[in-house]
Amino acid sequence: MPSLLPGVDLGRIPAHPRTRTSAPARWAWLLDGRTHGRPVTVHAEGCPSATDRAHPLGTMQALDALARPGTTACTVCDAAEALLPIFTHGQDDVPGPGD
Repeated sequence: MPSLLPGVDLGRIPAHPRTRTSAPARWAWLLDGRTHGRPVTVHAEGCPSATDRAHPLGTMQALDALARPGTTACTVCDAAEALLPIFTHGQDDVPGPGD
């Protein structure tokens, strides 16, 4: 599966969770498939909204999944807050003359 950001290793980005109740060394994600009319959703590991059918993903796999139409990032856990800003990073950059 091609990477959303070729040549960029996001595996070393430090985790900064919102709460002090958990402090993972690395982010872990879950992909929850369509169930009962719900869209495909990326959750942070341990999210109470994830179903028992969700399967684990790495960060790049989570970003690739979010790039697919119809996939959302959960707003109950840290998924939306942590992953969605990566998509907007650099989108406002306009190439200068000669770039």
